Amino acid sequence: MTTARPDLRILEVDTYANGDPTTFGLPLDQYEYLQNEEPCYLQEFSDPFLIDRAWVLSRHSDIWEIDRNVELYATDRGSVNMWKVTPIDPVYGGMPAMLSMSGDDHRRNRGVMNRAFTPNMVKKLEEKFRGYAVEIVDRALEKGTFNFVHDIGHAMPMEALGDVLGVPEADRPKFFAWVDTFAAPFDTRVTPSFDHVLAAIGELMVYSTELAELRRNEPGDDVMTKIVQAHDEGNMSEDEIIGNVALLASGAAESTRTALSHGMHELMRNPEQMAFLRENAHDIPATAIQEMVRIASPFTHLVRTATADHELHGKHIKEGDIVLMLFAAGNFDPRAFHEPRAFDLSRDPNPHLSFGRGPHQCLGKHVAALEMKILLEELLQRTKDIKPAGDINYIRDAYSRGVYDLPVTITPA
Repeated sequence: MTTARPDLRILEVDTYANGDPTTFGLPLDQYEYLQNEEPCYLQEFSDPFLIDRAWVLSRHSDIWEIDRNVELYATDRGSVNMWKVTPIDPVYGGMPAMLSMSGDDHRRNRGVMNRAFTPNMVKKLEEKFRGYAVEIVDRALEKGTFNFVHDIGHAMPMEALGDVLGVPEADRPKFFAWVDTFAAPFDTRVTPSFDHVLAAIGELMVYSTELAELRRNEPGDDVMTKIVQAHDEGNMSEDEIIGNVALLASGAAESTRTALSHGMHELMRNPEQMAFLRENAHDIPATAIQEMVRIASPFTHLVRTATADHELHGKHIKEGDIVLMLFAAGNFDPRAFHEPRAFDLSRDPNPHLSFGRGPHQCLGKHVAALEMKILLEELLQRTKDIKPAGDINYIRDAYSRGVYDLPVTITPA
């Protein structure tokens, strides 16, 4: 029996701003309808700041295949997501970055970045991250009641990513303020106007060149030093430096903060899962971190461009058409997950799509997982209770899945 077609608003900002906290803030019923009835759905956009249209894929298996098939679904023909203006889309005025490249260019840029994400480098970060986590929890304990998003969810990646990128401590507040601005272009609490978005992108671009020069003169064990060295060896252009800094800053900062915030919200809603995590607070299992990343789906989607005419679920995709991988839907597809609407910190396997699955999968996913693990260990070992002090409030956006407010009260152990 065919299900009645709901009012589909899967890519409207108010759908997520006004999301239902009992369904992770996501329109899960709309996702389910698409998966069952219209797995290849044509979405038209009317906002001048958005792309014109896209074929939306909501099933896990389709997204997995598209993300891996770089021959048929290109990353270098324009559009990264549904926004027309991003700092990493050269077609629309941004700078080239790994996410908007393919072939030799992508392999060359990813190879440069890989130099800074070695297992040895990640191991060395652990001690620093632990120190940051202790300081962050200390400040939170002094307050007692606070906004988890700002005081914990934002504080940890700002310090941790600052170290990874090589951003001096004094510059981190302004650096991540620029990132926050273009990561939430439709939420006036964050970004008063689109002019502010453009200004933030411009400021970040200028600063990227300044940071590159700083690390050229004062090299360190960080990403920017590796990038500058690659540039000086002729393996990365000036524009690629700017684009990749914007990509790493926005992707890493947003994904970690978002996963921590949604994860804490679900822990408070599910006492048995909170108890499980407290029992394992000395060494939080990887399954717990991956489940938080799954339900958070920090970025709802990414897009690709078809390189040839083909058919998909009975729809005729033409060369040049944009195909949208709706990760947030794929992460709740019952074809891929047992009881996908359950928050299960021991879920294994967990083939979530939040970090990507193809050659463009998140380079810093291990660093993000380490940040979350260490912070949660410190927080849970040093508290005996964490309770909501108000309602969760989401960022008004249909791409970034940010949380604006999550008031909590913590009790020292």
